[in-house]
Amino acid sequence: MPLAPSHVFEDHAAEVRLRVEAPTLESLFYEAALGLVDLLVRGAVRPSDGPEEIVTLEAEDTAALLVDWINELVYRSETRHKVYAEIHVESATETTLRARIRGFEPAAIVTAVKAATLHDVDVSRQKDGWGARVVLDV
Repeated sequence: MPLAPSHVFEDHAAEVRLRVEAPTLESLFYEAALGLVDLLVRGAVRPSDGPEEIVTLEAEDTAALLVDWINELVYRSETRHKVYAEIHVESATETTLRARIRGFEPAAIVTAVKAATLHDVDVSRQKDGWGARVVLDV
């Protein structure tokens, strides 16, 4: 007798939630980038090599900008085989970001990150600065 069509949903551990707090919006984006670096290489940071790269982004709101920022770093890491640990966020508003970055070629990637997602993303002003959470698909 053939199998009847069916489907089910299963839980899986393919996501990581990154929480970030910082006194300024620039430092929030900087800290989010450092969180990505930590996830990718777990402290095995080496001196950056190669030329400095400029990142300029624009988004409809701060949450989308955070997701775009992380995804830009993930994309560059994937396509250029570098981890960007030297980060200088020159300016950040609620809809724009400009940064200078330099990367290094890691010996190995500990946790591969596919993308930051819009699912459950939040960026908000707090009493003493900014806070954010973003889900990373790993």
